[in-house]
Amino acid sequence: MATEAVEHAIAHPTSNQVANLASQSVLKPRPALTLVGSPRVLPLDNYECFIGVSTNVAALKQFISVQAAAHTPTLIIGERGLRQEQIARVLHSASENSAQPFFAVNAHSLDSEALHNLLFGPRGMIETCERGTIYINELTRLPALLQQRFAAHIEEQRWRAHSGRSNGPRLIFATEWNPTEMKAENRIAYGLVELLRPSGFTIKPLRERSEDIAYLARHLAGRIAKRLNKGPHEIAPGALKMLSDYPWEGNIDELEAALESAIAATQPQQIDETLLPSRIRYSALKSIPASGIDLPQLVDDFERGLIETALRQTGNNQTKASALLGLRVQTLNMKLKRFKEQAEEGSEE
Repeated sequence: MATEAVEHAIAHPTSNQVANLASQSVLKPRPALTLVGSPRVLPLDNYECFIGVSTNVAALKQFISVQAAAHTPTLIIGERGLRQEQIARVLHSASENSAQPFFAVNAHSLDSEALHNLLFGPRGMIETCERGTIYINELTRLPALLQQRFAAHIEEQRWRAHSGRSNGPRLIFATEWNPTEMKAENRIAYGLVELLRPSGFTIKPLRERSEDIAYLARHLAGRIAKRLNKGPHEIAPGALKMLSDYPWEGNIDELEAALESAIAATQPQQIDETLLPSRIRYSALKSIPASGIDLPQLVDDFERGLIETALRQTGNNQTKASALLGLRVQTLNMKLKRFKEQAEEGSEE
């Protein structure tokens, strides 16, 4: 048995303390978490999906420590933008089969026949991956026939495991759908989810664990500043409170994009409220401040946020994103070109 070094913050600060704790202190380590049966030592707080002080984050760390020792199919339930693939990769890296290959399959980008051949065809992943890991990014997007094939394969895996025989690659599925909402619309997918539920985990969206946002924002700001060679950027308490109060429909992805836009536009300094996108600054606006607002900029930021969300939701497919937004593809292209030009002008200044 090896021991996993997991740094963790003060267990459960109150919502009023979160911004101050995150801005004034370094996270304190708590007793190390034993990673059952794994030869790997992984500092989970290096990964943004494990940053925070909520009970949900603590439970996710415990889930990884237990699942890493088991070679069983796993289900990760959560909204888009919560870094499910990162969780899958950490789970693979923490297991005794970390030297084996990890494959991420995008169910959005392949048709039914191509997916079937890739996974179950002659010399497909199921046959050749051996003790590696196969990650399927959206279970409900799989064709019904392939969902049934996976259900049969999982049942066979379990029988082979009980017989003491090799049970092939680890399968990790992700879905953004709540199983209780899925039953009426996709009974086959619901059945597969129920089959996987015993080894599944639900990641809560950021809006349901706002106590994590300040810690996560500090972590992301440090990583972004390093990547952009911008030097240290501290986040002011007022800005941390705004970030913690915002609903973040795009979760970690949207938070990272907001911080990157603020850091990219400045030299090393403190990030205050004025550097945050206007959709965040005015999200809870009940009256117009005496200093006034920049309405064109506010509308522009709101539009940009909607477009980024639509592109993220469709895997950067501009045709599908245009349909979601009620725009022509050409109109969306023009807007994206304008946003790019504005970003280039801002970086030159």
